[in-house]
Amino acid sequence: MADWVMETTDEEIDAAIEQAKGLADEPLIAEAVYRPEPGLEFLMLRLTDGRRLLIPREELGELKNATPEQASDLFVVPTGSAVWWPQLDDGLYLPDFLDHRWGKERSGVAA
Repeated sequence: MADWVMETTDEEIDAAIEQAKGLADEPLIAEAVYRPEPGLEFLMLRLTDGRRLLIPREELGELKNATPEQASDLFVVPTGSAVWWPQLDDGLYLPDFLDHRWGKERSGVAA
C-alpha cells in the first residue's frame, strides 16, 4: 500500500468552483434517440436549452460501420455532456456538436 497522499490546494478548489459556475450556462443533452429508418437514419439530440439537433447518420463517423441495432444502443452520460454507444465503445461529446464537429473530424456541417 502506498504511503502518499494527494493534496488539493484551496486555490485549485476555488478555480474548479469558478469553472463549474461557467458550465451551468452550457446546454446539456436531455434526450438522445437514434432513428434507424432505412434511408432516413439520424441521431436526435434534445438539449436542455430547448434546441434539437438532427444529425444524419452519414455525418456521424462513429457509426460508419455500425448496424442499426448498434447505433440504436446508446445512452446519455450522467453529466449530460455526451452520448455513448457501448457496443461500439465510442461516443460523441456535446461541445463538438455545438462547434459543428461531428465525431472526431471537423466537417463544417451546421446543426
